[in-house]
Amino acid sequence: MYTIDATAAREAENFSNFLSETGKYKGKFIRAEKLVSSNKGTHGIGFTFESDSKQTTRFDIWTMNAQGEHLMGFKTLSAIMACLKLKTLAVGTGPVERYDYDTKQRHTVQAEIFPDLLNKPVGLVLVNTEYEKMRDGHKTGETGWRLELVAPFEAATEFTAAEIMDRATQPKKLAAIVSMLADRPLKNKPAPLQA
Repeated sequence: MYTIDATAAREAENFSNFLSETGKYKGKFIRAEKLVSSNKGTHGIGFTFESDSKQTTRFDIWTMNAQGEHLMGFKTLSAIMACLKLKTLAVGTGPVERYDYDTKQRHTVQAEIFPDLLNKPVGLVLVNTEYEKMRDGHKTGETGWRLELVAPFEAATEFTAAEIMDRATQPKKLAAIVSMLADRPLKNKPAPLQA
């Protein structure tokens, strides 16, 4: 009547659809949306990563300022491209899911995306980081936790971007990166806002 399904057995332990723990994950990007900051004109990419266990997390990488000068995120994007064996990225148009805070519902809209980044196997090392919450450009006095990208890696081989570029024969760096992972609490907690 029943036959064990190994994937279903693993997924039984997933109480949430969202990734929330520091660690090494394999999966794919299901959103790679072109971002331009309305404040400073900074360019970036908004990612949604879906792990092999179907849990997701969202993060943004800011790649260049309004003057076209590269930011730290450009190095991270280059590492992702190396792990996905991409030499260039072109912007296209595609569906993106958005959350409407007024109606409290999700809907799909057409947006500028990077299709070459989507639905390809990739590995990510993520760290849980505490941050100060903002609303309408102002700090709320509250903190939350979110996953931030530490390093991408090639899912099939576990080579890091540097190892791919250096044509390494054995993946060694990923184990060292994972061994040093630890959650990152805020050093200076905000004082609660007075009512």
